[in-house]
Amino acid sequence: MPVLVDVNTCFGTLPTRRVDWSPQRLCTLLDQTGFDLALTYSLRGVLYDFISGNDETFAVCEANPRLIPVATIDPRRHFGCLEEVERCDEMGFGVFRFFPDQQGWTVDSRPFLNICEAVADCGAAVMLPAGPSGHQTLIGEKIAPYGFNIIIVGAGYGVHAETYAVTAAYDNVYAETHAFNTPGCIEGLVWVAGPDKPIFGSNSPDRCFGAALEMVRCAELSDEDRTGILGGNAVEVLGLEGRA
Repeated sequence: MPVLVDVNTCFGTLPTRRVDWSPQRLCTLLDQTGFDLALTYSLRGVLYDFISGNDETFAVCEANPRLIPVATIDPRRHFGCLEEVERCDEMGFGVFRFFPDQQGWTVDSRPFLNICEAVADCGAAVMLPAGPSGHQTLIGEKIAPYGFNIIIVGAGYGVHAETYAVTAAYDNVYAETHAFNTPGCIEGLVWVAGPDKPIFGSNSPDRCFGAALEMVRCAELSDEDRTGILGGNAVEVLGLEGRA
């Protein structure tokens, strides 16, 4: 059976919303949808402290083998960032996700480039937001040369053309699909950049899992390409063969 992987989930609490985003709810969602694996991270690491957030992510994923831990680091802290890359690598994190849009820094800032050098040394993958017009181009120009695989997250209708162009231009840049919610946009990415470039993500539990899934299921794709988007591409790009 083909493996199903969701590369974009989270758990934790938000200071501005009263929601149930517990790890238990995330695992229940996997049960309901039939997905085998989900990459996830603690919101604590984004909104409060990335070291304790990474510890929480690791503990949750250790207790739930279907969850794959994603580390977060905020370059604004500076002190301890490079050491945290090394620590997370030793703990077995294979993906680092960054949030310049929420934290107020840019991908061409020197503190972040220093982190990229450390991530490149440990061979992990990176996830970054699509951001506004021009941001994906900056990711391609400044970050792709480090050589690690990059998944661009949340590219909406207004920046699809840039997603197509950047993923086609760089062999190690891919696109997560939850914001590809316009008919024909997934097919467009496959046509321009190749069937290995889209990688399924739902942005659960913040967004509706079913909506993201139906956009892939209803897209005019071959069965082989659809299977790749829903899991096979993630397995290949993120080195999940041992978990699939």
